[in-house]
Parts: sequence; C-alpha cells; structure tokens
Amino acid sequence: MAHRPCGLLRQRDFRSLWLGAAASQFGARMALVALPLVAVGPLHASAWQVGLVGTLGTVAFLVVGLPAGAVVDRVRQRRLLIGADLGRAALVASLAVPAAPGGVALGQLYVVVLGVGVLTVFFDVAHQSYLPRVVRPEELVEGNARLSTTLAVAQVTGPALAGLAVELAGTGPAVLLIAAGFAGSAAYLARIRAPDPRPATPGRSRLAGQIREGVAYVLRHPVLRVLALAGGAYNMFALVMQAMVPVRLVSELGASPAAASAYFSAGGAGGILGAMAARRLAQRLGQHRSAWLCLLATAPFALLTPLIDSAGRIWLAAGGYLVLWAGATASTVAQVSLRQRLCPPDLLGRMNATMRFLLGGAMPLGALLGTVLGAAADARAALWVGAVGLLVSCLPLLRLRGGNVPGPPPAGVHSSSTRHT
Repeated sequence: MAHRPCGLLRQRDFRSLWLGAAASQFGARMALVALPLVAVGPLHASAWQVGLVGTLGTVAFLVVGLPAGAVVDRVRQRRLLIGADLGRAALVASLAVPAAPGGVALGQLYVVVLGVGVLTVFFDVAHQSYLPRVVRPEELVEGNARLSTTLAVAQVTGPALAGLAVELAGTGPAVLLIAAGFAGSAAYLARIRAPDPRPATPGRSRLAGQIREGVAYVLRHPVLRVLALAGGAYNMFALVMQAMVPVRLVSELGASPAAASAYFSAGGAGGILGAMAARRLAQRLGQHRSAWLCLLATAPFALLTPLIDSAGRIWLAAGGYLVLWAGATASTVAQVSLRQRLCPPDLLGRMNATMRFLLGGAMPLGALLGTVLGAAADARAALWVGAVGLLVSCLPLLRLRGGNVPGPPPAGVHSSSTRHT
C-alpha cells in the first residue's frame, strides 16, 4: 500500500473513529464538571452530596471494569460504542427534562451520574479494543498517538468549557451541549465501514471464566505483566504526589490557588506535547524501546517538586511536571500500541479491561497513601516518597530492553500464549 502523506486522517474509517472519540471525550470531560455543578446550583446539595456525585462518577470503573472486558469480547464492538454513546446522550439530556414535576431531583442526578460512568467504562474498553480493526498493525502507534492527543486536549479544555457553558447559559443548556457531544460521537462512529464481525468467543461461555482468562493472560504474559505491575506502581506514586501538591504549595508555601492550578495545567500541556511527539519517538527509538525509555528518562523530573522551598520557585516544579507528563503520555501511546499487537483479537477486550483495572485501581490507593503520609509527617515528606517511588517504579521496565516483541498467537489459541517463560 502506498505511503499516505497525511497518514491516517486520509482514511475515512479512522477519521470517523477519531472524530467520534473527540466528541465523546469532550462530552465525558465536560460532564465531570457540569454534573456536580447541577448538584451545587439548582439542587443546593451539601458538600457530602456533591462528593457522592463525584464518587458515583468514578466507582463504575472498579465495579464493572473487569466484566466490561468480557462483554466487549462477546459482542460487535462498533454497535457497543454507538449504544454507549446514545445511552449517555439520553441520560444527560434527561437532566434538561426533569422527571420530577418540581425539577431535577437529587436521586435522578445520582442515577444519571452512575449510568454515565458505567457506559463510559464500556465505551473506553471497547474503543481501545476496536482500533486494531480499523487500522493496520504498523499504524497502531500513529492511531493511538492521535487519539491520545485528542484525549489530552479534552482533559485540559473540557472542564473549562463546561464551566464557561454553565456560567453563560446555565446548567440546562450545558447538559444539552454535553448530550449533543455524545450523540455526535455516535453519528461519526456509524459512518465506519470496517467489518464488525461477531466475535468467535461463544456467547454461552460463563462470564466469570472469561474474566479469569483475561486476568490470567495479563499476569502470565512476560511483557504485559511487567507493564501492568510497573504501571500500577507508577500511578500509585503519581497520586501520592497529586494528593499532596495543593497542600505543599498553598498551605505550606503560601502560594495562591491559581498558582497551584497553573502547576496542574502544566501537566496537561505536557500530556499534549507527549502525545504529539509519541509517533516520532516510536519511529526513532522503536516501539518496544519507546514504551520504557520515555518513562524512565522523564521520571527523575518528579524530584523537582519536593525540592522547591518557596512559592516563587513553583515554575521550576511546574516545568518538571510538564516533562513528567510528556514522557508518561508518550510511553502510554507506545505501551497501548504494544499491548494491542501482543494480544490475540478475541482477548483484546478482557486484556484492556484487566490493564485498566490494575492501572486505575492503584490510583485511589496512592491518594490514600499520600493523605496518610501527609498527616503522619508533612506534605513535603509525602512528595519525596511519591517522587522517589515514581523513579523506582520504572526500574522493572528495564527488563523489556532486549529481544523482539512477539506477535499475538492465532485467535482462539490461549493455552500456549499464557505460559511464557
């Protein structure tokens, strides 16, 4: 096939997948801000009730994260993506047409937030598993890089857009805008013409057995196991730092809340830069090497945050945070592409769900650990633990330095593929 100067964006199917992902990601990131504002504004909810809204939005990952992978491997994935988008659009739009005569009830908001969270888990797992059906194996890095860039931009700008929409138009029009984003995503995904065959996995297989098979595949695979354990440790120590940075900057150093926000915004900018550079780095370093080297080379920049001793030097820590996020994002693009190449097609959903469960499940543990360390000592001590832990967590990735990356076994052949030595 001839080289295409503009890459994957010249392909109709990938362009539709990319635009659908953009609309969905902006809708999801805006919902994280707008839905709690519905509780704060029209419903005058208490701090505990607002906190419950935030919890319900994230708890779905731990509750249905692993079963979602098994379901994704049982169904046509494009249909699942479109259904998840339409379901989220309907749930969010219901807040603009209250079920209760007196307006939106708090219980209705809880149901919407929980439902959106569950459907988002299914969408994310299916989307990551569907990409290899749309692009060729050698195009996975470019595809994941473009999708990661879109995600990083949505993470930075989506919350700001949600706040602006609520400020200018109110919560009703804001939630309709979010619903329109989900509906637009479904419309773009419906344009994809790539085959979406019924999976070979028998529908009558027991769900629990399929979940165990996905977990066992990840934990027995020599590459996926290292990526899962090192990535989980990295995320845990990253959350140790994230939990204590506001305490260190604002409470201990006397910086303004705006300065603390600028620190986190630098991380978002680093994520965009890392996603944009990921494809070129993978081409120059090789996909296998890029997966571990980008992370290992940038992890030491986390040490700049506990080193600062005055509010005037926050810029130094913010610069380190930017580099840290850039390396982590570039590594993530390479790692996701590597995972997609290693896994047989009929296990992609369960593999992705297992990886997301292990990587994401470490984050609340890190936040709790940071809180305990901050209370027992101080925020700076917790930051030192987090920064050093980030660096140490990258060391197992050195085991991936040598050798070629094995391809996936044929679809449906798992027994030998889960017993690597």
